[in-house]
Amino acid sequence: MTHMKKLALLILPLSLALSGHAANARTIAQAPSCAAALDQLMATWQSIGFAEPGKPAQMIVAGSQGYTTTGGQFNFMRTQIRVAARDCAYGRDADAMQHINTVRAILEHSSRV
Repeated sequence: MTHMKKLALLILPLSLALSGHAANARTIAQAPSCAAALDQLMATWQSIGFAEPGKPAQMIVAGSQGYTTTGGQFNFMRTQIRVAARDCAYGRDADAMQHINTVRAILEHSSRV
């Protein structure tokens, strides 16, 4: 076998392996970052503008656009947002997205008049 054929046989598996990593990198780069999702959630949160509950067990916490929640849910969502921000800052995107999606789900099911 010539030197060039040996080189080609060594390079081929390496190039195939690297092309797989490049495809994975493109997939990861296309996924929305937790920072963008957190910014969007914060914009929604601020537009709803829930009034700070007077006590944790307050039954109705009103926001704009017909949103209502309970004092307990309000405090839970606020904690989830804080934890998501911390996870996102430390590069734990998957964990941050879980917290963000939890808040989104609660907001989707909040009563709308």
